[in-house]
Amino acid sequence: MSHSLKNLVETLINPDKNWKVTLLYKWQDIIGGLHKKVQIEKIQDDILILGVFHSSWMQELYLLSPLLLKTINEKLEYPYIKQIRFKYISKKNTVIKKKMMKMEYKKDIQLNTKEEQILTKINDPILREALRAFRIRCYQES
Repeated sequence: MSHSLKNLVETLINPDKNWKVTLLYKWQDIIGGLHKKVQIEKIQDDILILGVFHSSWMQELYLLSPLLLKTINEKLEYPYIKQIRFKYISKKNTVIKKKMMKMEYKKDIQLNTKEEQILTKINDPILREALRAFRIRCYQES
């Protein structure tokens, strides 16, 4: 039986007593439509480090950081965050990391008997193993 990470965190940490967890839960409400352009990278003491997917958005968010800081602290109902820093991150790398995490869960994929029979007809062992690995990767990514 699988559980979402969010549900597991709720059972371990009461979000009402931990402002960092509250910030993570309310992040999409706080940032609104910008959640596709910025994500929380790190919370270090009273400094919030945000990862931004595009340099022009980083400039815009930097200019809006006083308003963003005020909004965050209002949602947290106490001024926990004193400073916001921005870090450029590649969205492509984030997507690749998510795909790799997804693939790790599906390592036990096996080819069906028809696919194995077709592969046995290939004489070159290197090509045969490359095609087997490719087919398994296709299953993992779908």
